[in-house]
Amino acid sequence: MTPNDDKISNIQLCVLVFNIVLGIGILTLPASLTKAAENDGWILCIISGLLCILSIYFMCYVGNKYAEYGLVGTLKKLFGGFVGTALAIPIILYYIFFCSVEVRLFAETAKLYLLPNTSLEIIILPLIILAVLLSRTGIESIARFFESITPFIFFLIFVLITVTIPKSDYSNIRPFLGTPLTKLIKGISVSIFSYAGFEILLLIFPYLRTPKKAFKFSSAGLIIIIVFYVFADIQCLAKFGVKETESFIYPTISLIRASQVPGGFIERLEGLLLALWVTSVFTTLVGLLFSLSVVLSDVLKHKKPKHIVSMFIPIIYIVALWGDSVAELFELSDKLMNTLGLYSIGILPLLMFLFSLFRKRDVKKSEG
Repeated sequence: MTPNDDKISNIQLCVLVFNIVLGIGILTLPASLTKAAENDGWILCIISGLLCILSIYFMCYVGNKYAEYGLVGTLKKLFGGFVGTALAIPIILYYIFFCSVEVRLFAETAKLYLLPNTSLEIIILPLIILAVLLSRTGIESIARFFESITPFIFFLIFVLITVTIPKSDYSNIRPFLGTPLTKLIKGISVSIFSYAGFEILLLIFPYLRTPKKAFKFSSAGLIIIIVFYVFADIQCLAKFGVKETESFIYPTISLIRASQVPGGFIERLEGLLLALWVTSVFTTLVGLLFSLSVVLSDVLKHKKPKHIVSMFIPIIYIVALWGDSVAELFELSDKLMNTLGLYSIGILPLLMFLFSLFRKRDVKKSEG
């Protein structure tokens, strides 16, 4: 009989990280990487991925040490009640703005490619409501849903990879390492946030059946994303070259449109990519909303996170409609990730790791 204790297994953790991280970046990342590092964008993607794995290690080290406390409880243990609570507030703001940006980018792209005659408001509201309904069911139900759709996602990825390989000119990728080191380092801030979402590890440990293996399985989920993103960037460069790739808003869609299935078995390949993209945006939003509800319920000392998450439907809806254009939205996204994103993914995990090294543990370590 399958356990129903609102805890998840190691495989489910891997699936959870994979589905939450795989989001909007599918469509836009190759252009961002190429603008930041030209031919070396795929190398930048790998470097950023490795830095994220390092951050995962910090999160898992602290999470194992204080497995039963959760994010807010651990912060209070390490920094004291008042400071710990204060350190959790930027995480809440980060999740609110991240959800809003994700929803708005989804609506803008859906309106451009799928629903040209539908207003943004009508596209946004159902997505938020559906994501809230799933996030209210608990982490085990979310993980089971993610498990059920993951084979479908892998199938789509396999098909899309297969059709883009023919007629690719891989000489377009050269020269290697031609980007100045300073430019490469500066570009890390652009690419590292394409992996945003794995910071759910900050709060997931009370929901794990075997916390000791969290680093292994969460890293595996992220490595799959790294491989996929690297391949997408290489294929865009091989098909279009540097100048053309960086000129596209959604280069991955252009890549799929430029590819053909032998025999014309599928005429509109971008439909498969958009199906993958819609699914991944939804799973990302569900993971973010669940994380938001857990952190805020701990801050407010409320025992039912599902009661909290429903409160954010109007808030996320209003924030998502901010700005008049996609350009303003991308500007807001960059500011978000360079401030609250940097704090959530890099600064806070590092602080927690350093403080946990020098603080004597007063709880029994969870057994895996």
